[in-house]
Amino acid sequence: MIGLSFIAALLMFAMLCLVIDDKKETPEMMSSIYYMLGKRGWVFQLVMILFGMLMMICLLDSGLGEQCLAFIACAGLMFVGAAPRFLEQGERAVHKGAAIVSAVASVGWCLTVDWRMVLAFLTWYGVYWVGRNKDSKPWLTAEFTAILLVVVTYWCNVFV
Repeated sequence: MIGLSFIAALLMFAMLCLVIDDKKETPEMMSSIYYMLGKRGWVFQLVMILFGMLMMICLLDSGLGEQCLAFIACAGLMFVGAAPRFLEQGERAVHKGAAIVSAVASVGWCLTVDWRMVLAFLTWYGVYWVGRNKDSKPWLTAEFTAILLVVVTYWCNVFV
């Protein structure tokens, strides 16, 4: 199962690198990647859905933390991939609702596994927030931090 989590993390990292390298700009938030990719927006959808599916398998198989929170976090991310057009009225509510539910459930799951890890990541984000400038991307950083928090929490508690 650990291998699946590495594949999921590599998919997410590869997508970010692809967009930043290809467009020579950093998106405002993860969901902006869909629009930045244009006709290749399906890549964003595929990565979000695959990341959610792969991590769901890993988190549920691990038996760590509250399993319902792990399920909701991953399912929410899959909904984000299924409804990526957050700028369009028809999908906005589904996309935003799924993103919020996924973020809250992700942090909640991490709290039930290792609250010290959550505290460390929140401290890191707090330092980032205080030191940010006009070119900073606080939403992207928050979303990436939440995704990284889940992956690192999983790895640190499975390897121990």
